[in-house]
Amino acid sequence: MAERELDLTVGGLRDEDVEGRDWERVRPRRISDADWKRFEGYMGEILQALGLPLNTPGTSKTPQRYLRAMLDSTEGYEGDAKLVTAFPTECEGGPDCEVSQVVDGPIPFYALCEHHAFPFFGHAYLGYVAHEHIIGISKLTRLVRLFARRFTVQERLGREITETLSRILQAHGVAVYLEAIHLCTQMRGVRESESTTRTTFWRGNYASNPQLREEFLNIARSHGTVS
Repeated sequence: MAERELDLTVGGLRDEDVEGRDWERVRPRRISDADWKRFEGYMGEILQALGLPLNTPGTSKTPQRYLRAMLDSTEGYEGDAKLVTAFPTECEGGPDCEVSQVVDGPIPFYALCEHHAFPFFGHAYLGYVAHEHIIGISKLTRLVRLFARRFTVQERLGREITETLSRILQAHGVAVYLEAIHLCTQMRGVRESESTTRTTFWRGNYASNPQLREEFLNIARSHGTVS
């Protein structure tokens, strides 16, 4: 029976950006054609019950497009952060050797709230004080996306990023700052129009050193998205 999964090739050639990113595609989700058609039927019934007519040129394929969009938006389930690797530093001072803190951001992210399946989106700032290992800057962005492209909550998203960086780097300290707009509070419920949720996560030296935390936040503020 035929199965559907995301295509990693273009014109028969593997996208060069996929090379070295196999950790993002280790658990591909496969949906049989029969299940796909069944899900389209369910989605069509729901959309029609909500008031969307499916008999126009613009909406006849909306159930199919919606399912594809949801599959694409939750591709983070297919990855495994345990396979991410780091590089050795040139720090030769023993266990107390520290490399100046690294801060990356703003990293845009988009996630789906697991409570209402509405999007929340914003920016992430990641910092760490390296010891024996550093990580490629592009992998910081990909780590954020790996955990964001799922059904989740902001608190878990930040914790997963923090714990993964701590495990990979064995750094002297790890910091993660997230700020996001939640459509579940803007499109439904209280319908807030100017609300941003901010969360911080500290490990190691960041947890014990207020000056280091302030330096991290000042660097993030310099980009204009942190108030």
